Amino acid sequence: MTLIYQPSDEVAEIELPSSKSISNRLLIAKALSNDQVQLVNLSAAQDTLALQNALSSNAEIIDVGMAGTAFRFLTAFYSLKADKVILTGTKRMKERPIGILVDELRSLGANISYQEKKGFPPLKILKSELKGGKISIDASVSSQYVSALLLIAPYLEDGLELTLDGDVVSFPYIDLTINLQQLLSIEVYRKGNTIKVNHGSYSSEQEVVVESDWSSAAFFYQYVALSGKSLFIKNLNSKSLQGDVVCSTIFKSLGVETEFKNAGALLSFDSERVVDVLTLDMTETPDLIPSVAVTASQLVEKITIIGTKTLYIKECNRVEAMKNELLKVGSVLTEIDGNSIEIEGSRMKVQKDKTVFTAYGDHRMGMCLAPLAVYSDLIIDEKEVVEKSFPNFWKELEKVGIFS
Repeated sequence: MTLIYQPSDEVAEIELPSSKSISNRLLIAKALSNDQVQLVNLSAAQDTLALQNALSSNAEIIDVGMAGTAFRFLTAFYSLKADKVILTGTKRMKERPIGILVDELRSLGANISYQEKKGFPPLKILKSELKGGKISIDASVSSQYVSALLLIAPYLEDGLELTLDGDVVSFPYIDLTINLQQLLSIEVYRKGNTIKVNHGSYSSEQEVVVESDWSSAAFFYQYVALSGKSLFIKNLNSKSLQGDVVCSTIFKSLGVETEFKNAGALLSFDSERVVDVLTLDMTETPDLIPSVAVTASQLVEKITIIGTKTLYIKECNRVEAMKNELLKVGSVLTEIDGNSIEIEGSRMKVQKDKTVFTAYGDHRMGMCLAPLAVYSDLIIDEKEVVEKSFPNFWKELEKVGIFS
């Protein structure tokens, strides 16, 4: 797929997808509540559709494809609700660890066995009685393990007291789960790394409206930073429950100003705000790293990003993928250690005509490379990869003049 840039002086108005992070959490709550929760503006992302299909299916074999969040949430959900199910996914899904979550569910009484490699999907989950109580979990690998446990916690007889061990990653996603539970009438308390969830049932007297997705906003922050053009993003809320709302703060160092209005956010570029050398700790917002890395590779001399350890087990190995693709635009990515990288910016503005970029089957890789089209026509090898989280991405990109 070739991307061609035809700039316009008009200020484009962008519509983001609904948050799949919020949608997926609410879908689990709705299923547990026996439909006592009504949802509006659910995400149409492939991941969310996979979760919806799984929750409505009576099949014994459930294949969620590449939907990592769905797999982890369903592992806990089925431990509580299923009579018998085989939970599986793609080849890449079978390479993504699940052992930490399985161990904790087993400690609560779950009957789960590995069907292939120990510690990895697919899983066989049989009916069992789960008890609550106090447990601790290694939270240094994935916050989704924590959220999966929290989501089923109200339906354990004694509730759950969960202590998070290790260097906790993506804490805002854990807080997102807690905030949504509180919105749905559950008593949840967090003090430091200890979370207590009381026994209860999800319910809401009003329809719950899903917010626009802040993670998806990052690709349009990229466009503004790289093109220097302004745009308006509809329904983007500065008081969002999503941790990736810090996108607006992070991109200030890359020259992007955000002016929040009642109907959304106006983004504009100020070249004087771009710094030469930048260090960012993005432990709490790893999904934003690809967008920040690609943008910085074109604007700054050097950027150090801390908090990259979870990128190795995403839809692809994102550190390796970024290393390969940034080299095509003259930027060198160096792994400092297992949790930080350094990128030497090239500022070469993608001078090679029709550079061919690889998405590695990863939605965020495909989307974070697309804004580079403002410098030169380029090719991205997988058009359909965006379906996972942002099905209308290419249509929205056309609004800023990048056509496929």
